[in-house]
Amino acid sequence: MGVDGRLLRGLPALAGESLSSLELAEAVSRAVAPVVAHDALRLMGNNPDGAGHTVFSFWHNFEDEFGRQFMRSYLAGDDPCLPTDLVRQPMPAGLVGTGRGPRDRSIRQLFDAHGVGSELRVLLRDAHGVWGSLALLRSAGGRAFDRADAARVLELTPVLIATLWQYVLSGPVQPVAPEQTPGVFVVDAAGKVTGATPMAAWWAERLREHHPASWVDALVSGIAAQTRLTLREPGIPAPVMHCPAARFGRWISAEGQPLDQDGAVAVLVRAVPARELLVSLGSWYGVTARERQVIQHLLDGAAAKQIARGLDMSVHTVNGHLKAVYRKLGVAGRAELLTALNT
Repeated sequence: MGVDGRLLRGLPALAGESLSSLELAEAVSRAVAPVVAHDALRLMGNNPDGAGHTVFSFWHNFEDEFGRQFMRSYLAGDDPCLPTDLVRQPMPAGLVGTGRGPRDRSIRQLFDAHGVGSELRVLLRDAHGVWGSLALLRSAGGRAFDRADAARVLELTPVLIATLWQYVLSGPVQPVAPEQTPGVFVVDAAGKVTGATPMAAWWAERLREHHPASWVDALVSGIAAQTRLTLREPGIPAPVMHCPAARFGRWISAEGQPLDQDGAVAVLVRAVPARELLVSLGSWYGVTARERQVIQHLLDGAAAKQIARGLDMSVHTVNGHLKAVYRKLGVAGRAELLTALNT
């Protein structure tokens, strides 16, 4: 691979270091540029067991207002290349805005307003699921991306997945940031924040330490927009986004709940509850479905014998599952595991 290959191979190690989000995004851009030239880059991470559950992202050379409008559109489901669109394709890549549908027309208007010429977006997918996506943008007036560019970027999937994976695993399993009470934002049907608790401002400041201020505003209004979809389509679950401990010293979540039929939404930001945290940790640390069942019983206060009876397995098997979880998460035993999940 030469020099360019060394830059790419070094990305997972960089992700495990104490780089800021902007620094890591710049490093990814520098490594990818010799493969496919671009003017801006966005790397997003998903829980690998769900294509649409974004948990963190890295942005390089994005104009704040463009990023804010993109995030709001993306979270509201108005983007033409959502993970659910790309995951069905044999080649999970899209040339954004090149179609004829209303979502394509909308994104082209956004591109035109901010001097964006084209965007290439690829899903980072392997046998275990979708781990995230990479978007490359070029300014207006330059050569548009094509399918050959997409094929070259898709070849980078293994190293980019490893980068996301290493980033998440670099964070502490046991929280090192103090626990705080939840914060609540109230968002009206027009996407405007009309109220917030005092702790909401505290959480917003923590988020702004790692993202542009416009990104935080877009996150809140975007989750509210996505939540409103649940009023029109009851089968859609309320959105929940988890941000990893590597960024905040503990896993935190942002989720929306409809307040009324007029479109008002409450967006709750807090430390991830134990049972939800188990899902995210399980995805990234390789905790199996059976091991998660054992831990669910453990969270209920059950002893090994009770877990064995409840799951119709031997005590020896239960203890084997527990030891495997302790090893995967790097905790010394039951007490440390429960502290990590409940603190």
